[in-house]
Amino acid sequence: MKKALIITDIQSDFLGNMDYIYPLCQKYLDNSAKDYDLVILTHWKHVENENENTLLLKSPNAKVVEKRGYSAFTDEVKQLLADNKIELVHLGGIDSDMAVMATMYNLLDAGYLVQVLEPLLASYATRNWETTTIMKFVLGDENVLNLGSGRVWV
Repeated sequence: MKKALIITDIQSDFLGNMDYIYPLCQKYLDNSAKDYDLVILTHWKHVENENENTLLLKSPNAKVVEKRGYSAFTDEVKQLLADNKIELVHLGGIDSDMAVMATMYNLLDAGYLVQVLEPLLASYATRNWETTTIMKFVLGDENVLNLGSGRVWV
């Protein structure tokens, strides 16, 4: 089964009290990107960052996709998933209760198998516990994975 990793919006203008998530996501990319058939990093463009590259994550073969709404399931992402014959998508990123959850629902509606990487989630509203509770209810406990955790020294 071909699988993709989508990490949403790990960008300097979004971190604030979530600065811990950047090194966790980068470490996961450094160690695990090779395990995916496709890696997508989204960059939410908005009025304040329209002409700036505030995306922090880097991975040699990752596709960077700009988005202008919550969901990462843009037309470009739909095409990338289809072109790469992806069936399973792993999700992580900011903002778990908005962008990641919106992407999860859009992917499910489109027929993809979805798993969430719980340690790679962050929320402005500090609602990760509530968000992952909903994700576990929707996806099943077995599809909210404890991948990407571990101590990161910065």
